[in-house]
Amino acid sequence: MLYRGGIVRNIAVGSYLKISKGFTDMIAKVDGEHVSEDRGTHTHYRRSVDDFTRTLDVSLIGFLHNDTFQRGIRELPLLDNECFILTQTEFQSVHQFVQPGDAALPLGVLAMEPTQEVAIGVDAIFASHIGIFGNTGSGKSYTLAKIYHELFEQFSAAPGFSQRAQFLLIDFNGEYVDRVGVPGAHATEVIAGFPTKKSYVLSTRNDTSDKLPLPKSAVHDPLFWTVLLDATEKTQAPFISRVLTSDYWDNLLPSPSSLLTVISEIVCRATRNTDPAVDRQLSFNFLEEIHDCLGSAATPEFEHVIQDLKDNLHFNSVHRTFYWSTPRTYANADGWDEFLAPKITQLDLDFTSIEDIDLVRFKIVMQYYRDIISGYSSREHLGPLIKRMNERVPSIKKLIRVSDDGLAEHPLTVVSLRDVNLAMRKVIPMILCKQLYDHKKETDPSGERYLNLIIDEAHNILSTQSTRESEAWRDYRLETFEEIVKEGRKFGVFLTIASQRPHDISETIISQLHNYFLHRLVNNLDIRAIEKAVAYLDAVSFESLPILPTGTCVIAGVSAQVPIVVKIGELPSPSEPNSRTMSVTETWLRATDNAAQELTDSTDEPNDVPQLGGRPDFDDPPF
Repeated sequence: MLYRGGIVRNIAVGSYLKISKGFTDMIAKVDGEHVSEDRGTHTHYRRSVDDFTRTLDVSLIGFLHNDTFQRGIRELPLLDNECFILTQTEFQSVHQFVQPGDAALPLGVLAMEPTQEVAIGVDAIFASHIGIFGNTGSGKSYTLAKIYHELFEQFSAAPGFSQRAQFLLIDFNGEYVDRVGVPGAHATEVIAGFPTKKSYVLSTRNDTSDKLPLPKSAVHDPLFWTVLLDATEKTQAPFISRVLTSDYWDNLLPSPSSLLTVISEIVCRATRNTDPAVDRQLSFNFLEEIHDCLGSAATPEFEHVIQDLKDNLHFNSVHRTFYWSTPRTYANADGWDEFLAPKITQLDLDFTSIEDIDLVRFKIVMQYYRDIISGYSSREHLGPLIKRMNERVPSIKKLIRVSDDGLAEHPLTVVSLRDVNLAMRKVIPMILCKQLYDHKKETDPSGERYLNLIIDEAHNILSTQSTRESEAWRDYRLETFEEIVKEGRKFGVFLTIASQRPHDISETIISQLHNYFLHRLVNNLDIRAIEKAVAYLDAVSFESLPILPTGTCVIAGVSAQVPIVVKIGELPSPSEPNSRTMSVTETWLRATDNAAQELTDSTDEPNDVPQLGGRPDFDDPPF
């Protein structure tokens, strides 16, 4: 309604009231309305409308102190305290979320009051953990892009921003990478452009994609390979740690003759082993794995030796021993080592040129076969680890390069995992977040620099319901991110997660978030997960979650004094995420180049065919 030339919102569910008690003004939110009928007898004439009593249910949310709204309860109202509609100034005070001295970050307008703009404080929102939840198509990616676009617009030119602020965005669907040169693409500077943003578009399909730079120390870290290979806690992880923390193999690398002697001893011992549990192909597999580790350093002579062993080295099941076919020589005879070892020790191989990832693989392979053949370890325990390593090393070599270049030389680093296989989609975010978090704790314990880990579609790596991995690995993965969300604030590390399924994400992570942007949620399990974790929402806000329109969300948390429904403001077209819902009618009706040419050619002919959509000729017979 109009009041003294201003627009004042009238009584409605979701609006606010001021309750005056002496010199205290309390603010209450209208939760609902009841209508009751007075059925008593009347001795005088009354209108029919007077037989009903309208009662409002309200809940206290705060009070006014020096014309400033404060959240919380200082006093409770008494009977017959008067209620008033908020003036325009008081209404704005309730929705003023920017503290003195804090920078304002514009987000949009109130959904129920489009004239009221909504802004939140930069300190209140970015010095906290953020959760953005909503079903697909509800606008959560747009909200994430809006929040960080406004931040970079304000602070990208600040003197210390590029040196002290670091943002890593894990993008599972390629929504936040630029589409420069792609026909029909509109997003050419998603969130921000160069030099603020650097994108890594990873792929396990080809070797020409971008590769993440990681320091040599990180690639040789046992924790890196424990995570990469899903190593079990009891046997495989200690084995990896024992191999990579020892300098035994590193000391042999500069001396090819000494290393070839060790390799020949392992092969000879494997051929002399009469244990029926030992694989008869062990020596062949061992040499082939060394050949794969050498890569380009493998020589044709080495390949010839491997083929020679395959052709001439056989196993006699009757005498239970290996033998060489021509000349026939048995492994249990004297002089077997002197006969077989020179075939390997006389090779000319350079082990110092092995790349870092293959070098780690080489040391693990050497130690594994040495332990298995010597009987120090069980193949049932370590065999699956070697199998996973052989499967994942080719993929990891397509995604990572060893370099001292910083991963995040720009304020915003976007890592796209759209073309990465399923195994690496879970491992790469874990490795990056863990490496950056540990490095931040070691090099900046006082928290002078800022690190924000942004994970879109977070249910891919924070799910508690995954059945594709072991329970131990799932627990380790969740504990790592739970540590970040619980302890990261002390070191200046913050987490932003966006997900369609909050129910799948760990309850510990959901409950430790400080600010929530809640878009449309339909599933009852998702709504219940939010209800258990978010203490700032009222019943009306929860009931509105399934019917929120696209682009509208409920903001709740420490940055907003009261839960509010906000329509997110528009982004410039080049900065929008690549998450638009396709128009099927536009796609189907749009002619291709060939079809358009055929349509053009057909228009040159006499127009004796009825046009689609035109008025039918009633003289023609029916179809």
